[in-house]
Amino acid sequence: RKLGMWMQALGQLPPKYGTIFRIKAILAVKGHPFKHVFHAVMDVSDEDDAGPWAEGEKRVCKIVFIGKAMDQAFLRKGFESIFDQ
Repeated sequence: RKLGMWMQALGQLPPKYGTIFRIKAILAVKGHPFKHVFHAVMDVSDEDDAGPWAEGEKRVCKIVFIGKAMDQAFLRKGFESIFDQ
């Protein structure tokens, strides 16, 4: 699965791309009726389903990084690469 592979790679992010302290995400997974949430603090992470998307609710994928000296372009490109085009 692309998401899992990308998240694992973030755990071993080379220093030139910055230091990530925390990640929070909500994801709309194709064909899945629930909001998928991801949370990581340093090297500990968890993901699970939250409530269902409401009828008519816009399905979105959002991710927030907290860290220092992060390469925004690198992280954005990686995040966008996990989605079907």
